Amino acid sequence: MQQLAAENAELKTAVRVAAAKEQITASLARAGARSPALLFDAAKGELQFAEDGQLSNSAAIVERLTRDFPEQFGTEPPASIDAGAGRVAAPALSKEALSRMSASEIAKLDWAEVRNVLAAG
Repeated sequence: MQQLAAENAELKTAVRVAAAKEQITASLARAGARSPALLFDAAKGELQFAEDGQLSNSAAIVERLTRDFPEQFGTEPPASIDAGAGRVAAPALSKEALSRMSASEIAKLDWAEVRNVLAAG
């Protein structure tokens, strides 16, 4: 009988935590969180439940997370790992540039681009 009571209490706790996770992650998403589930995991130990089983401190948790982890909120895109590749256009290929190149340098070029430069003019 004690084992059933313990299992019942464990299941009730799991249901309350799942409901709390849904509530907090939704609140964090509305606040602009980039990773609501990750932030919930950081605050899982702070959950407080009322006698009726409802989460009683969700607003305080969301407020603390927004204050302690401001970099996790907002619409600013994350930093690029390609160090800005593509932001600066590659110099245009011209007949003059081709004339200054060696045969091995020309061999490394995109042949379609070389053909277009030579045909253009």
